[in-house]
Amino acid sequence: MKKILFIFVAALAFSACSDSYLDTINKNTLDMGSFYKTENDLLLATNAAYTPLAYGIADSYNRRGMFGGEYMLKMNVLDPYMWFESPNAGLDQLAITTSDFEGYYNALYVGLYRTSDILAKMHSVQSVMDSTKYNQYKGQLQALRGMYYFYLVTWFNKPVFYDETDVPSDPLAVNANGTPEQFWNKLEEDLNSAAKYLPTSWPDAELGRITCGAAYAQLGKALLYKHYHYYLRFGKGNTPEAITNLQKAKDALKHVIDSKVYHLILPVNKTKEDYQAALLSNSSYLPVPPMNADGVITNTYTYPAENNAESIWEIQYNDDDRNATGWLPGEMWGGNLNYLFSSPHLGSYKNLEIDPTLWYEFETVSSHPAGYNRDPRAYATCYLDGDLMDWRPESKYKIGFQSGLNSKNTVFNNNLYKGDVPSKSIVAKKYAYPQFVTKDAPNCAPFNVRVIRYADVLLMYAEVCYQLDADADGSGLAALNEVRSRVDMPAIAALTPAAIVHERTVELATEGIHYNDIVRWMWDPNFGIDLVKLFNGKFNKDKNFCFPIPQGAIDANKGALKQNPGW
Repeated sequence: MKKILFIFVAALAFSACSDSYLDTINKNTLDMGSFYKTENDLLLATNAAYTPLAYGIADSYNRRGMFGGEYMLKMNVLDPYMWFESPNAGLDQLAITTSDFEGYYNALYVGLYRTSDILAKMHSVQSVMDSTKYNQYKGQLQALRGMYYFYLVTWFNKPVFYDETDVPSDPLAVNANGTPEQFWNKLEEDLNSAAKYLPTSWPDAELGRITCGAAYAQLGKALLYKHYHYYLRFGKGNTPEAITNLQKAKDALKHVIDSKVYHLILPVNKTKEDYQAALLSNSSYLPVPPMNADGVITNTYTYPAENNAESIWEIQYNDDDRNATGWLPGEMWGGNLNYLFSSPHLGSYKNLEIDPTLWYEFETVSSHPAGYNRDPRAYATCYLDGDLMDWRPESKYKIGFQSGLNSKNTVFNNNLYKGDVPSKSIVAKKYAYPQFVTKDAPNCAPFNVRVIRYADVLLMYAEVCYQLDADADGSGLAALNEVRSRVDMPAIAALTPAAIVHERTVELATEGIHYNDIVRWMWDPNFGIDLVKLFNGKFNKDKNFCFPIPQGAIDANKGALKQNPGW
């Protein structure tokens, strides 16, 4: 069920007039004097604070985009294991311009403005509301803003900073760069506060709202990233402050684990069909039944998909509320554009293809209980020639994947890989199984985007344990092996950087996470990240640790906002 992200509020209009006979009420807009009077006002405002995360693709009409298209497309293009359809130019070769990430930047500042503005004004309804409900709204806004701050500081280094105490009010005023410390400190404060206010779960009618577990998970993630982006980057990795930061990250992630609210989706039976259904439920828009290669359902259990027990923070999409001619997820559409750009649907752009080196990252195995000869996650990540694309009889995709028809054969046609391949082309199966074929498909796709799932939390916890005290209590190794155990891969004996890199690479492949992992790991020499090999010599550590601040933002601030180094 998807209930809350696409409830929109009217823009607030500000007007004043000295002639009383002109002071009429415009029923099409709300001025600030008539808003924030009731709980419903706060509800509408809070709903609007969610929508920037759902925004789509930045183009000449809509200069903002996040999980509705921009994030999944560009972060996967930057991933060394994936190729864009034009592999010798643009982001694939790190030929980044000062406008390439303008969509991210603008969406995040819409989110920062909305959350900060509401937090500054919501006190006016406090007296007419139940205190618990009031604090739950506050917690949602703080958790959202914590996420907006997180992406702003990790991606843009030192962009403009503000909070509810100094929300911009003059559109002509110029703003200078904030400091990384401002972002890191405030996001930690926000997420700690939010976690205390938010419930463990919401009623079904409120699915999609942020929970206590989501706030703690994002806090742990942010503090883990801070260890690399701040402490290691600036040579402070062994300071008492850095150690304290890691302990706080561990505590936050452990809170999620110890809550017992979340768990990995496990195969009910030890069959190939069950392993695949369990894994693919974490990126499907429909509950997934286990079925064989002919599309025959093999048992009656169906694996729950969206908002399941493994999902911690999930951006909600649907294909019900939309303008069919629009291009604006999170605004005119309830669905997203991810499927349009990267799926094997016949009508999609088929922009992305997997490099075969990713396939060979998945370990071989000789005695798997389901008879696999390679890590089962390989088959839930990659479409190979002949793979079933849909089990539903009414779907024209109850056929095998075909290279050249369901892909553009990018790797083959451009001679990008020398060696044996398991399939002429390989395409991401996550967020493309089963096929979305109704209504305006492949536009306006209903796949929710899982921003943080429980497997990610377990792996981040393992990483924090390694960084904190070399996993002295062994709990980090146990967490990593829990992820491996889900697919009955043999446990590893020691927690090492190589084990962490491998497990995150294969578990989270094609989910738009790998590039962000590489960038933070490069600050720790123990992780041995070979930037020259991964990016063919095109990665500049002194520059590519962040994205450029969009030139439009610099121009609008008349030079007071300075560009990041190297851009």
